[in-house]
Amino acid sequence: MQRVTAIRPHGQWDAGLTRDRVVLDAGDRQRRRIVLTGDRGTEFLLDFAKPVMLHDGDGLVLDDGAVVLVSGAPEALIEISAHSALDTARLAWHLGNRHTDVEIAGGKIRIRRDHVLEDMLRGLGAHLTPLEAPFDPEAAAPHTHEHHHVADEDTMPSPALYRMMAWLSPAFPVGAFSYSSGIEWAVEAGDIKDADMLKAWLGVMLAEGGGFCDAVFFAHAHRAAEGGDDQALRAVAELAAAFAPSKERHLETTAQGNAFVEAACAAWPGAALDRLKAIWNGPVAYPVAVAVAAAGHGIALEPALSAYLQAVAANWVSAGVRLIPLGQTQGQRVLAALESIVATTAQHALKTALDDIGSSAFRADLASTRHETQYTRLFRS
Repeated sequence: MQRVTAIRPHGQWDAGLTRDRVVLDAGDRQRRRIVLTGDRGTEFLLDFAKPVMLHDGDGLVLDDGAVVLVSGAPEALIEISAHSALDTARLAWHLGNRHTDVEIAGGKIRIRRDHVLEDMLRGLGAHLTPLEAPFDPEAAAPHTHEHHHVADEDTMPSPALYRMMAWLSPAFPVGAFSYSSGIEWAVEAGDIKDADMLKAWLGVMLAEGGGFCDAVFFAHAHRAAEGGDDQALRAVAELAAAFAPSKERHLETTAQGNAFVEAACAAWPGAALDRLKAIWNGPVAYPVAVAVAAAGHGIALEPALSAYLQAVAANWVSAGVRLIPLGQTQGQRVLAALESIVATTAQHALKTALDDIGSSAFRADLASTRHETQYTRLFRS
């Protein structure tokens, strides 16, 4: 696979070297490491130490000297004009005060369509013109270390944060609410009777059981998808699907994983999940599905993994709240108490090789097996 060796700004490269074109919206043009495929099928890896902002008309120079043109995808925008330069500056100040992405084009301001901002701008006397065009927002000004926190390469840009929040929301249609990972049997058997016992049980599941194993699969799947390593990605997908300790845990992870792939492909289509489906025709484990989607949309591994583990822990807590039962406030206290365990588990998983993966939460694995024959059940696992 070819790699990008340099980025040439618009107008500063030979158009005769153009081999292909990649079309990206403004959110997708802020990248650090991702595999991209051009309109003509050229597959290449963009890999830089820090995130870069690609602009409409830039050229990506490949190993062999050929260039891939970056084209901005048309987006729904509003072009803003005013009666004077002073009025325009005033409008820009109000937009900046709301941390709005803006593009300055020929003395006018462009922003994404937003009915709240549009109402505000009209009230300030602005003239608004809707249009469909590539959006090339101004880069954020660098901050000084004395006064501001400087974001590192693992900080999520706004589009990435939006997508992770959507994918890991309880409203995302993967059916997570119907699985308890054996917690239902643990409550029935008396292993979990109150908030403290729930916290202790879930802490083991996260740090030493299925949560940790899924975190390792997540990390390896993300790296394989990000690096375009089909062989490694297939190996992770196969192992993750086979690693479940019980029939119900296998159902839980693959049903959610397959549902995630279908929903994400429908709403947020991308080459990474399409590639996963092309190289692996078996059931997809949930952590693998989320990791591949995150990598494909340029979301850095560490924050993506932390967000995934928090969502898993939150679903387990929700099951405990309904089963014991607990009050919602007690449930939130349990979730808060698991914060440090989630962070430690994520860091441990990032350093763990696939050959070293394993679980020592035998009682939790036994619970998922015993649940298969439990007489009264509310959950599928």
